[in-house]
Amino acid sequence: MMRLLMMSVAVPTLLLAFQGTAHAEWPFDGFPCCPFSDATLKTNVQPLTGATQKLLQIQGVTFNWKDGGREDIGVIAQEVKKVYPQLVREDTQHMRVDYEKLVAPLIESIREMDARIKQLETAQHAQAH
Repeated sequence: MMRLLMMSVAVPTLLLAFQGTAHAEWPFDGFPCCPFSDATLKTNVQPLTGATQKLLQIQGVTFNWKDGGREDIGVIAQEVKKVYPQLVREDTQHMRVDYEKLVAPLIESIREMDARIKQLETAQHAQAH
C-alpha cells in the first residue's frame, strides 16, 4: 500500500518535471519517455539526406557547468542550430538541444557510411579479380 502511495505521488511529479523541461511541447510531442512517432500523425515525410556531412559540423565536447563546476559531455546548441535548427529550443536566455531527435540523423549517417563501405568493398573485390 505504501509503495502504491509513493508511486502515485512520484510519477505525477516526474511527469510535471519532464513537461516543463525536456519536452516543452508535451503532450503533443508524446510522453516523456517516448515522443509520438506514428506515421498517421505526420505529413510531407521526406528522408534525411546528407546526414553525415551535417553531423560532421557538430562537435561533441566535454565541459564543466559554470554553476557548480560539474563535468559533463554534450554538444553546443549554437552549432546544432546552424545544422538542424528544428532540434534547438530557445527561451529568452538559453538554448536547449533535443538530443533524442539527433538519433534520426545518426541512423541516416550510418546508412550513408554503410553504402560507402559496400561500394568500396565491391570496387576492391572487382580489382582483386
